[in-house]
Amino acid sequence: MKDEMLRALICNGTVSVLAANTTHMAAEAQRIHGTWPVCSAALGRALTGALLMAWPVKHAQGSVSLIFSGNGPAGNVVVVARPNGEAKGYVENPHVDLPLNEKGKLDVGGALGREGTLSVVTDMGRGEPYCGKTALVSGEVAGDIASYYLLSQQQPTLAYLGVLVDVDMRVLRAGGVLVQPLPGCPGEVIDYLESLSDTLSSFGNALLSGSTVEEALKRIFTDTGIRVLEQTEPRWKCDCSQTRMEKALIAIGPDALHELTAEDGGAELHCHFCNQSYLFDELALRGLAETARA
Repeated sequence: MKDEMLRALICNGTVSVLAANTTHMAAEAQRIHGTWPVCSAALGRALTGALLMAWPVKHAQGSVSLIFSGNGPAGNVVVVARPNGEAKGYVENPHVDLPLNEKGKLDVGGALGREGTLSVVTDMGRGEPYCGKTALVSGEVAGDIASYYLLSQQQPTLAYLGVLVDVDMRVLRAGGVLVQPLPGCPGEVIDYLESLSDTLSSFGNALLSGSTVEEALKRIFTDTGIRVLEQTEPRWKCDCSQTRMEKALIAIGPDALHELTAEDGGAELHCHFCNQSYLFDELALRGLAETARA
């Protein structure tokens, strides 16, 4: 089953639901970075959360970036998502091994750390990104995103983000849900949503059993009249390229490029998101220095 993402309304149009199956994307992230299980879960959750947060941006050049900076051994987790469903990300230290937590699950909070910050950079495509920062509440990703919405945007949010990893490090399933009451939502509907906070995790189990995203949502939000507004297919996409790296080198100026040439005889630029390296020999650097000087 391919990855999918949908936006819907429930409860007579008073509640917004964003949901996604990101299993293939999380698996691709694991393959690229060689993450061990707890870091696969952390990265997969962050990618899914960023995708759901970025979808409402709509502007083609917009994006949402999440930077989890905790005190855990995984270091920073950085993800970037665009409203067209493209996302990329990395874990600073992908090879972290921790015992299961008290619930018998991967200890994502222990890997990321329960103290630190979540920074959310929202670019609406107008060239003036907005950065919000809140303290981590658990390091488990979903709760931290819900806390960001409440504290930074005064938007109550129910969030579930889950990644199941097999003993051989394969990602078996990944996905998530964001539920947000809209302005004017009746109090009894908000009470109903709060009663579902502990059952959102069944979304992941439904995906594992082969359900589509819409079918999984119907198992949770029974008799709420789910109205699907939009669907798309999320996918991993890193936009680095030889040309982008050349522009980055040109931006440091001719003097710095000549210094690189004299000291190292070349340069190697590495993309953290896709683990690809770009090599520039002495001749290439001299050419870029001339371009920078011009």
